[in-house]
Amino acid sequence: MSDNTQSNAPESSGPGSNASPEPQFGVRVPSGQGPEIPSWHPEADPSQQFAQSGPVNTAAATNTVPREDVGRGALFALAALPIGVILWMIIWNLGWMSSLVTYAAAFMAAKFYAAGAGALSRKGVWVVAVVTVATALMSFLGGVWLDAVNFLGRQPLAMVMDSEPWALMAENFAYNPDFVSGYMGDFLLALLFGALGCFFTLRQLFAATKES
Repeated sequence: MSDNTQSNAPESSGPGSNASPEPQFGVRVPSGQGPEIPSWHPEADPSQQFAQSGPVNTAAATNTVPREDVGRGALFALAALPIGVILWMIIWNLGWMSSLVTYAAAFMAAKFYAAGAGALSRKGVWVVAVVTVATALMSFLGGVWLDAVNFLGRQPLAMVMDSEPWALMAENFAYNPDFVSGYMGDFLLALLFGALGCFFTLRQLFAATKES
């Protein structure tokens, strides 16, 4: 009775052939270069291993820190300025001053900066600090502008694009010493409330980014 089963192993070329059979699935090929590793196996040629694994993407491996776009973050942070000025003018019109304005300005500027820049480093905190200080100064100036509008007996929304309140303010700042001295106390109080409002927020931001 003849055996019809065919073997999948490569045939020997002769009695003295040194060709090794192809290893079965799951059988680990011995390490090292030698006659026991057939020439068709990838471990026989280290260059084939490198070709199969492909080049290492060193840029992707090292670039793990998100890139910070300071310019874009600064533009986003500036959105906190008009919001803070409007909030201050509302409180000012009620006859009050509040540290809430600079606190909200610092908080919003930090959030907006991080959203625009993609990260918040020490440079970003300085941008937030500058925006917060600018918001405090512009808020006080907006309060004085609101007083000028009320003195003229006009509505603030109707005078937004009108130069008359600004001309009245400039004239009094230049030629009316009582006007300047009358607002000096309010200005110092505004600086005090502003410093109290943003101090703790900015201190936390500087502490959190001391390594960056």
